[in-house]
Amino acid sequence: MTRLNKQIVLASGGTGGHIFPARALAEELTSRGFEVTLITDMRGEKYDELFPGVTVLQVKSGSPSIGGLVGKVKAVGALILGFLQSRKMLRRIKPLAVVGFGGYPSMPPAAAAASLGIPLVLHEQNAVLGRVNKLLAGYAKIIATSFDHTESPDNETANKMIYTGNPVRRAILPLFGKGYISPAPGGPINLLVLGGSQGATILSEVVPLALIALPDDLKARLHVTQQCRAEDIEKVRALYLENGIEAKLGRFFDNVAELLETCHLAITRSGASTLSELTVAGRPSLLVPYKHAMDDHQRKNGENAVARGAARLVLQDEFTVEEVSRQLTYLFHHPDCLSVMANAATSLGEIHAAEKLADLVERFKPANSDNEKNGKAAA
Repeated sequence: MTRLNKQIVLASGGTGGHIFPARALAEELTSRGFEVTLITDMRGEKYDELFPGVTVLQVKSGSPSIGGLVGKVKAVGALILGFLQSRKMLRRIKPLAVVGFGGYPSMPPAAAAASLGIPLVLHEQNAVLGRVNKLLAGYAKIIATSFDHTESPDNETANKMIYTGNPVRRAILPLFGKGYISPAPGGPINLLVLGGSQGATILSEVVPLALIALPDDLKARLHVTQQCRAEDIEKVRALYLENGIEAKLGRFFDNVAELLETCHLAITRSGASTLSELTVAGRPSLLVPYKHAMDDHQRKNGENAVARGAARLVLQDEFTVEEVSRQLTYLFHHPDCLSVMANAATSLGEIHAAEKLADLVERFKPANSDNEKNGKAAA
Protein backbone atom coordinates (compact mmCIF):
# COMPACT_ATOMS: atom_id res chain seq x y z
CA MET A 1 0.00 0.00 0.00
CA THR A 2 1.31 3.46 -0.87
CA ARG A 3 2.47 5.38 2.16
CA LEU A 4 0.45 8.54 2.71
CA ASN A 5 2.26 11.84 2.34
CA LYS A 6 2.08 13.72 5.63
CA GLN A 7 4.98 16.09 5.01
CA ILE A 8 4.61 19.79 5.89
CA VAL A 9 7.35 22.39 5.45
CA LEU A 10 7.55 25.52 7.60
CA ALA A 11 9.49 28.54 6.33
CA SER A 12 10.65 30.76 9.16
CA GLY A 13 13.63 32.33 10.88
CA GLY A 14 15.02 35.55 12.28
CA THR A 15 13.37 36.99 15.38
CA GLY A 16 11.24 35.24 17.97
CA GLY A 17 8.17 36.94 16.50
CA HIS A 18 8.51 34.67 13.46
CA ILE A 19 9.98 31.63 15.19
CA PHE A 20 7.59 31.18 18.14
CA PRO A 21 4.43 30.81 16.01
CA ALA A 22 6.26 28.36 13.74
CA ARG A 23 7.36 26.38 16.78
CA ALA A 24 3.80 26.26 18.13
CA LEU A 25 2.45 25.06 14.77
CA ALA A 26 5.20 22.43 14.53
CA GLU A 27 4.18 21.06 17.93
CA GLU A 28 0.53 20.89 16.88
CA LEU A 29 1.22 19.28 13.49
CA THR A 30 3.60 16.74 15.02
CA SER A 31 0.94 15.77 17.56
CA ARG A 32 -1.40 15.11 14.59
CA GLY A 33 1.06 12.72 13.00
CA PHE A 34 2.58 15.01 10.39
CA GLU A 35 6.29 14.99 9.57
CA VAL A 36 7.50 18.56 9.81
CA THR A 37 10.54 20.18 8.21
CA LEU A 38 11.71 23.70 9.01
CA ILE A 39 13.58 25.48 6.21
CA THR A 40 15.35 28.52 7.59
CA ASP A 41 18.43 30.66 6.95
CA MET A 42 22.04 29.91 7.85
CA ARG A 43 21.47 30.73 11.53
CA GLY A 44 19.25 27.68 11.74
CA GLU A 45 21.57 25.51 13.83
CA LYS A 46 20.32 27.31 16.94
CA TYR A 47 16.77 26.12 16.25
CA ASP A 48 17.39 22.40 16.77
CA GLU A 49 16.48 22.58 20.47
CA LEU A 50 13.45 24.80 19.80
CA PHE A 51 11.99 22.34 17.29
CA PRO A 52 12.21 18.82 18.78
CA GLY A 53 11.22 16.12 16.33
CA VAL A 54 11.49 18.54 13.40
CA THR A 55 14.05 18.29 10.60
CA VAL A 56 15.85 21.64 10.30
CA LEU A 57 17.33 22.54 6.90
CA GLN A 58 19.24 25.68 6.02
CA VAL A 59 19.33 27.79 2.88
CA LYS A 60 20.89 31.11 1.98
CA SER A 61 18.91 34.28 2.65
CA GLY A 62 19.43 37.99 3.23
CA SER A 63 17.61 41.26 3.81
CA PRO A 64 17.76 43.89 1.05
CA SER A 65 16.51 46.42 3.61
CA ILE A 66 19.90 46.84 5.27
CA GLY A 67 23.52 47.40 4.32
CA GLY A 68 23.37 50.05 1.59
CA LEU A 69 23.75 49.29 -2.12
CA VAL A 70 26.42 46.61 -1.67
CA GLY A 71 24.36 44.95 1.05
CA LYS A 72 21.26 44.98 -1.15
CA VAL A 73 23.12 43.32 -4.03
CA LYS A 74 24.55 40.64 -1.75
CA ALA A 75 21.14 40.03 -0.18
CA VAL A 76 19.43 39.61 -3.54
CA GLY A 77 22.14 37.16 -4.58
CA ALA A 78 21.66 35.19 -1.35
CA LEU A 79 17.88 35.12 -1.83
CA ILE A 80 18.24 33.78 -5.37
CA LEU A 81 20.64 31.07 -4.20
CA GLY A 82 18.31 30.22 -1.31
CA PHE A 83 15.40 30.00 -3.75
CA LEU A 84 17.30 27.45 -5.88
CA GLN A 85 18.35 25.48 -2.81
CA SER A 86 14.76 25.46 -1.57
CA ARG A 87 13.39 24.21 -4.89
CA LYS A 88 15.77 21.27 -4.74
CA MET A 89 14.74 20.48 -1.15
CA LEU A 90 11.02 20.77 -1.86
CA ARG A 91 11.27 18.49 -4.90
CA ARG A 92 12.81 15.87 -2.63
CA ILE A 93 10.42 16.33 0.33
CA LYS A 94 7.24 16.72 -1.78
CA PRO A 95 5.25 18.40 1.04
CA LEU A 96 1.49 18.75 1.08
CA ALA A 97 1.93 22.45 1.83
CA VAL A 98 4.48 25.07 2.82
CA VAL A 99 3.68 27.54 5.61
CA GLY A 100 5.58 30.83 5.54
CA PHE A 101 5.83 33.05 8.62
CA GLY A 102 7.13 36.25 7.08
CA GLY A 103 10.55 37.83 7.27
CA TYR A 104 13.29 37.38 4.69
CA PRO A 105 14.44 33.95 5.98
CA SER A 106 11.03 32.61 4.92
CA MET A 107 11.14 34.06 1.42
CA PRO A 108 13.30 31.50 -0.48
CA PRO A 109 11.31 28.39 0.54
CA ALA A 110 7.94 30.17 0.27
CA ALA A 111 8.75 31.50 -3.20
CA ALA A 112 10.09 28.09 -4.23
CA ALA A 113 6.81 26.49 -3.14
CA ALA A 114 4.86 28.93 -5.30
CA SER A 115 7.10 28.23 -8.29
CA LEU A 116 6.56 24.47 -7.93
CA GLY A 117 2.80 24.68 -7.50
CA ILE A 118 2.95 23.52 -3.88
CA PRO A 119 0.11 25.07 -1.82
CA LEU A 120 1.44 28.06 0.11
CA VAL A 121 -0.09 29.24 3.40
CA LEU A 122 1.17 32.48 4.92
CA HIS A 123 0.88 33.45 8.57
CA GLU A 124 1.01 37.16 9.42
CA GLN A 125 1.82 37.97 13.02
CA ASN A 126 1.25 41.72 12.87
CA ALA A 127 -1.68 44.08 12.34
CA VAL A 128 -0.28 45.08 8.95
CA LEU A 129 0.83 42.66 6.25
CA GLY A 130 4.63 42.47 6.34
CA ARG A 131 6.86 43.19 3.39
CA VAL A 132 7.69 39.58 2.50
CA ASN A 133 4.16 38.33 3.02
CA LYS A 134 2.90 41.20 0.90
CA LEU A 135 5.23 40.14 -1.93
CA LEU A 136 4.06 36.52 -1.67
CA ALA A 137 0.37 37.19 -1.03
CA GLY A 138 -0.62 36.77 -4.67
CA TYR A 139 0.73 33.19 -4.67
CA ALA A 140 -0.77 32.14 -1.33
CA LYS A 141 -3.84 29.96 -1.04
CA ILE A 142 -4.60 31.23 2.48
CA ILE A 143 -3.27 34.06 4.63
CA ALA A 144 -3.78 33.35 8.33
CA THR A 145 -3.85 36.47 10.51
CA SER A 146 -3.15 37.17 14.17
CA PHE A 147 -5.54 40.13 14.35
CA ASP A 148 -9.20 40.11 13.40
CA HIS A 149 -8.44 43.14 11.24
CA THR A 150 -5.14 43.15 9.36
CA GLU A 151 -4.20 45.86 6.88
CA SER A 152 -3.81 44.53 3.34
CA PRO A 153 -2.87 46.17 0.02
CA ASP A 154 -5.97 45.11 -1.97
CA ASN A 155 -9.27 43.24 -1.85
CA GLU A 156 -7.85 40.11 -3.48
CA THR A 157 -5.38 39.77 -0.63
CA ALA A 158 -7.99 40.60 2.00
CA ASN A 159 -10.27 37.89 0.64
CA LYS A 160 -7.59 35.28 1.35
CA MET A 161 -7.31 36.29 5.01
CA ILE A 162 -8.64 34.00 7.72
CA TYR A 163 -8.31 34.96 11.38
CA THR A 164 -6.58 32.29 13.48
CA GLY A 165 -4.77 34.31 16.11
CA ASN A 166 -1.05 34.11 16.80
CA PRO A 167 0.16 30.77 18.22
CA VAL A 168 1.95 31.17 21.55
CA ARG A 169 4.34 28.97 23.46
CA ARG A 170 2.58 26.07 25.19
CA ALA A 171 3.94 27.16 28.57
CA ILE A 172 1.80 30.31 28.37
CA LEU A 173 -1.52 28.59 27.54
CA PRO A 174 -2.37 27.38 31.10
CA LEU A 175 -2.48 31.04 32.23
CA PHE A 176 -5.61 31.68 30.18
CA GLY A 177 -8.68 32.20 32.35
CA LYS A 178 -6.78 32.11 35.66
CA GLY A 179 -7.92 35.65 36.38
CA TYR A 180 -6.14 38.77 37.56
CA ILE A 181 -5.79 40.15 41.08
CA SER A 182 -4.80 43.81 41.22
CA PRO A 183 -2.31 45.07 43.83
CA ALA A 184 -3.81 45.14 47.32
CA PRO A 185 -3.78 48.48 49.16
CA GLY A 186 -0.33 48.82 50.66
CA GLY A 187 0.70 45.46 49.19
CA PRO A 188 3.49 44.63 46.77
CA ILE A 189 3.37 45.78 43.16
CA ASN A 190 5.01 43.32 40.77
CA LEU A 191 6.26 45.10 37.66
CA LEU A 192 7.61 43.16 34.68
CA VAL A 193 9.78 44.98 32.12
CA LEU A 194 10.56 43.03 28.96
CA GLY A 195 12.46 44.26 25.94
CA GLY A 196 14.24 42.23 23.30
CA SER A 197 17.48 43.10 21.57
CA GLN A 198 15.95 45.71 19.24
CA GLY A 199 16.15 49.09 20.91
CA ALA A 200 15.85 47.73 24.45
CA THR A 201 18.29 50.27 25.88
CA ILE A 202 15.60 52.96 26.13
CA LEU A 203 13.75 50.80 28.66
CA SER A 204 16.90 50.55 30.75
CA GLU A 205 17.46 54.29 30.51
CA VAL A 206 13.94 55.47 31.27
CA VAL A 207 12.15 52.91 33.45
CA PRO A 208 14.54 52.94 36.47
CA LEU A 209 14.52 56.74 36.64
CA ALA A 210 10.74 56.82 36.24
CA LEU A 211 10.36 54.38 39.14
CA ILE A 212 12.76 56.39 41.27
CA ALA A 213 10.54 59.45 40.61
CA LEU A 214 7.40 57.72 41.91
CA PRO A 215 5.86 58.85 45.22
CA ASP A 216 7.54 57.18 48.17
CA ASP A 217 4.43 55.17 49.09
CA LEU A 218 4.49 53.47 45.68
CA LYS A 219 8.24 53.13 45.39
CA ALA A 220 8.44 51.18 48.65
CA ARG A 221 5.97 48.58 47.30
CA LEU A 222 7.77 47.84 44.02
CA HIS A 223 9.13 44.44 43.05
CA VAL A 224 10.72 44.83 39.61
CA THR A 225 11.78 42.12 37.19
CA GLN A 226 13.53 43.65 34.19
CA GLN A 227 15.19 42.33 31.06
CA CYS A 228 18.27 44.33 30.08
CA ARG A 229 20.97 44.19 27.48
CA ALA A 230 24.29 42.96 28.87
CA GLU A 231 25.90 46.40 28.64
CA ASP A 232 23.09 48.00 30.67
CA ILE A 233 22.65 45.56 33.55
CA GLU A 234 25.20 46.91 36.01
CA LYS A 235 24.13 50.53 35.55
CA VAL A 236 20.47 49.62 36.06
CA ARG A 237 21.26 47.42 39.07
CA ALA A 238 23.17 50.27 40.72
CA LEU A 239 20.27 52.69 40.24
CA TYR A 240 17.78 50.33 41.85
CA LEU A 241 20.13 49.46 44.69
CA GLU A 242 20.90 53.11 45.50
CA ASN A 243 17.21 53.95 45.66
CA GLY A 244 16.03 50.95 47.66
CA ILE A 245 13.95 49.37 44.90
CA GLU A 246 13.84 45.58 44.92
CA ALA A 247 14.79 44.36 41.44
CA LYS A 248 15.73 41.17 39.64
CA LEU A 249 17.60 41.77 36.39
CA GLY A 250 18.56 39.43 33.56
CA ARG A 251 19.49 39.31 29.91
CA PHE A 252 16.96 36.56 29.32
CA PHE A 253 14.24 34.90 31.40
CA ASP A 254 13.27 31.30 30.71
CA ASN A 255 10.30 31.45 33.12
CA VAL A 256 8.21 34.06 31.31
CA ALA A 257 4.99 32.17 32.05
CA GLU A 258 5.67 32.38 35.79
CA LEU A 259 6.62 36.06 35.53
CA LEU A 260 3.44 36.90 33.63
CA GLU A 261 1.32 35.01 36.13
CA THR A 262 2.65 37.00 39.08
CA CYS A 263 2.98 40.46 37.50
CA HIS A 264 0.49 43.28 38.04
CA LEU A 265 1.67 45.30 35.03
CA ALA A 266 4.07 44.71 32.15
CA ILE A 267 6.09 47.37 30.36
CA THR A 268 7.06 45.94 26.98
CA ARG A 269 7.56 46.49 23.30
CA SER A 270 4.52 45.68 21.17
CA GLY A 271 5.78 42.85 19.02
CA ALA A 272 3.14 40.36 17.95
CA SER A 273 4.35 37.45 20.09
CA THR A 274 4.61 39.64 23.19
CA LEU A 275 1.07 40.95 22.73
CA SER A 276 -0.28 37.45 22.11
CA GLU A 277 1.26 36.20 25.34
CA LEU A 278 -0.02 39.21 27.30
CA THR A 279 -3.56 38.61 26.09
CA VAL A 280 -3.50 34.87 26.76
CA ALA A 281 -2.17 35.60 30.25
CA GLY A 282 -4.69 38.45 30.66
CA ARG A 283 -2.21 41.04 31.87
CA PRO A 284 -2.39 44.85 31.54
CA SER A 285 0.51 46.53 29.82
CA LEU A 286 2.21 49.80 29.05
CA LEU A 287 3.44 49.42 25.47
CA VAL A 288 6.43 51.16 23.88
CA PRO A 289 6.44 50.39 20.14
CA TYR A 290 9.87 50.06 18.57
CA LYS A 291 9.83 53.03 16.23
CA HIS A 292 12.15 51.50 13.63
CA ALA A 293 10.04 48.37 13.18
CA MET A 294 9.28 47.58 9.53
CA ASP A 295 6.17 49.42 8.30
CA ASP A 296 5.68 50.75 11.84
CA HIS A 297 3.94 47.46 12.64
CA GLN A 298 4.61 47.62 16.39
CA ARG A 299 2.67 50.87 16.69
CA LYS A 300 -0.25 49.37 14.78
CA ASN A 301 -0.14 46.24 16.94
CA GLY A 302 -0.20 48.37 20.07
CA GLU A 303 -3.00 50.61 18.85
CA ASN A 304 -5.14 47.53 18.35
CA ALA A 305 -4.69 46.57 22.01
CA VAL A 306 -5.32 50.14 23.17
CA ALA A 307 -8.51 50.36 21.10
CA ARG A 308 -9.83 47.30 22.98
CA GLY A 309 -8.89 48.76 26.36
CA ALA A 310 -6.19 46.16 27.05
CA ALA A 311 -3.17 48.46 27.21
CA ARG A 312 -1.79 51.96 27.28
CA LEU A 313 0.72 53.08 24.69
CA VAL A 314 3.55 55.60 24.79
CA LEU A 315 5.42 56.28 21.55
CA GLN A 316 9.18 55.91 21.82
CA ASP A 317 9.87 59.61 21.27
CA GLU A 318 7.44 60.43 24.08
CA PHE A 319 8.75 57.74 26.41
CA THR A 320 10.30 60.10 28.95
CA VAL A 321 10.96 59.76 32.67
CA GLU A 322 8.21 62.28 33.42
CA GLU A 323 5.59 60.63 31.19
CA VAL A 324 6.27 57.09 32.39
CA SER A 325 6.27 58.17 36.04
CA ARG A 326 2.95 59.98 35.49
CA GLN A 327 1.34 56.96 33.85
CA LEU A 328 2.55 54.54 36.52
CA THR A 329 1.52 56.80 39.38
CA TYR A 330 -2.01 56.94 38.05
CA LEU A 331 -2.28 53.20 37.36
CA PHE A 332 -0.84 52.12 40.71
CA HIS A 333 -3.12 54.55 42.57
CA HIS A 334 -6.11 53.23 40.57
CA PRO A 335 -5.77 49.43 40.62
CA ASP A 336 -9.34 49.13 39.31
CA CYS A 337 -7.98 50.46 35.99
CA LEU A 338 -5.46 47.64 35.92
CA SER A 339 -8.26 45.12 36.46
CA VAL A 340 -10.30 46.58 33.60
CA MET A 341 -7.26 46.39 31.30
CA ALA A 342 -6.58 42.81 32.37
CA ASN A 343 -10.15 41.76 31.57
CA ALA A 344 -9.92 43.46 28.18
CA ALA A 345 -6.64 41.70 27.47
CA THR A 346 -8.20 38.34 28.30
CA SER A 347 -11.03 39.03 25.87
CA LEU A 348 -8.41 39.27 23.11
CA GLY A 349 -6.57 36.08 24.12
CA GLU A 350 -6.63 33.27 21.55
CA ILE A 351 -5.54 29.91 22.96
CA HIS A 352 -6.54 27.82 19.94
CA ALA A 353 -4.43 29.67 17.35
CA ALA A 354 -2.06 26.75 16.69
CA GLU A 355 -5.00 24.37 16.28
CA LYS A 356 -6.82 26.75 13.92
CA LEU A 357 -3.68 27.21 11.83
CA ALA A 358 -3.10 23.45 11.72
CA ASP A 359 -6.72 22.99 10.59
CA LEU A 360 -6.04 25.31 7.64
CA VAL A 361 -2.94 23.34 6.72
CA GLU A 362 -4.88 20.09 6.91
CA ARG A 363 -7.16 21.34 4.13
CA PHE A 364 -4.41 20.26 1.73
CA LYS A 365 -4.36 16.67 2.97
CA PRO A 366 -5.64 14.32 0.26
CA ALA A 367 -9.29 13.39 0.82
CA ASN A 368 -8.53 9.66 0.57
CA SER A 369 -6.22 9.84 3.61
CA ASP A 370 -9.21 10.11 5.94
CA ASN A 371 -11.01 7.35 4.04
CA GLU A 372 -8.02 5.06 4.38
CA LYS A 373 -7.70 5.88 8.07
CA ASN A 374 -11.38 5.07 8.60
CA GLY A 375 -10.99 1.85 6.59
CA LYS A 376 -8.11 0.72 8.78
CA ALA A 377 -10.14 1.48 11.89
CA ALA A 378 -13.07 -0.57 10.56
CA ALA A 379 -10.77 -3.48 9.76
